[in-house]
Amino acid sequence: MPANPIILVALGLALCALVAALLRRTVRPAVHSGYRAMHARVRPHLPAFVQRPFAWCRDRIDGNAARSVVVAAIAAGLAWTAAGILGLAGPVIAAISATLSVQISSHASLREGAKRLVATVAAIGVAVGVWHFFGLHWWSVAVIAGCGLALGRLLLLGDGAVAVPATSLGILVAGSSVTEAFMWQRVAATALGIVVGVILSPLVGGETPLERARLKLAQLSTEIALLLGDLGAGARGGYDQDEAAGWLARSRALDEDLAGAVTAVEDLRKQARWSLMTPVAQVVPLQQTLRAMEHGVAQVNSVARSMFDAAADPSAADVPPQVGQVLTTAAEAFAAHAGLVSEPDPEAAPEHAHDVTRDAGHLDDLLADLREAPRRTLRTVRSELADTGVLVLTGSIMNDVDRMAGSLARSAPALAVGEPEPEAGIPAVSEVLPAVRRLWDKRRDRMSLMDGR
Repeated sequence: MPANPIILVALGLALCALVAALLRRTVRPAVHSGYRAMHARVRPHLPAFVQRPFAWCRDRIDGNAARSVVVAAIAAGLAWTAAGILGLAGPVIAAISATLSVQISSHASLREGAKRLVATVAAIGVAVGVWHFFGLHWWSVAVIAGCGLALGRLLLLGDGAVAVPATSLGILVAGSSVTEAFMWQRVAATALGIVVGVILSPLVGGETPLERARLKLAQLSTEIALLLGDLGAGARGGYDQDEAAGWLARSRALDEDLAGAVTAVEDLRKQARWSLMTPVAQVVPLQQTLRAMEHGVAQVNSVARSMFDAAADPSAADVPPQVGQVLTTAAEAFAAHAGLVSEPDPEAAPEHAHDVTRDAGHLDDLLADLREAPRRTLRTVRSELADTGVLVLTGSIMNDVDRMAGSLARSAPALAVGEPEPEAGIPAVSEVLPAVRRLWDKRRDRMSLMDGR
């Protein structure tokens, strides 16, 4: 007896989901650590003519982009095969939908795929309705395209709004073969491609949305630390206008890193609302960290601007060397903060609890010193220099440093302005299991008391 195609495809997709989970959670970390260990051992013994091509490829090939290409290609092949097994009229639609649905996370893939499915249904309705009532003319084609695009905008499909008129016009290619079965098969092919894209999307990013948000925030804090370190070294040893211009350009480029962190945290927030694995409570601290980093970017930009103006204007006051040590301390604080952000939560990884506690204590010590350093530096500059311009410039920079310390310590009142409220979402498994365990323990204790009576 031949196997049911639906059961065969469902089992195949379930197997693909299992393989994808194993690859991301087990195989990929093992391969990655093994590659790094082998690379560290073999690299010193490789000749230069071998190292140069590898270094060239490593610097120019984006790992996420390469994984996205491979995963999208596999998703297209799987969707085409599954659509063929199910006997759908448009297997190419399933392949296209799977290719477009491959995103950096399953949640993003499902979100974009749902938009595409809505666009497909809307496109079919527009095309069939206009064609049925008015026939096929040049002006009916224009009406289909215009109404499809307007409908996509009304449905808030974003960039996916273009798919509505495109799909509507594609329906016309089928001509008289457009039947109710054809339309439903096209919708089914689109949904099938979305499912395949959702299953394979975790292989693109290589990390979970939570890990990605931590990584982006840690990278941003590290970039701020590196820039502050260079500003501190320049203030201590002297600098020219070209160096100051480079620092100012780097401070403005931090907006790109900040945008990446904003996107990562926002993706995590959206994913946590519907995820059974990510508690909503884990998102709030990262949102607070993001707000602190937003303030930090603004403040380091202000410091870089002050130092640039001091070098660009011959009549302006020079930055006193005493400022350099304060900026270096601020750089150490942001570097320690980056290490703390990148570490997992103690509740999720108890084996790292000691490291997290130690790093948090080190950051607290640096922040305590950083809060006192501006006042100490101002007193020193005031006692050694009588130049009003130098005092004003120093006060401006020290004010920015003090705000940096307040942002990292989460004590700045400005952080509470416009702070987002925690959103309701589906409770994660890690939140539900303790509650279920407590209820079970209470029931067991109650039964024990009744048996004792």
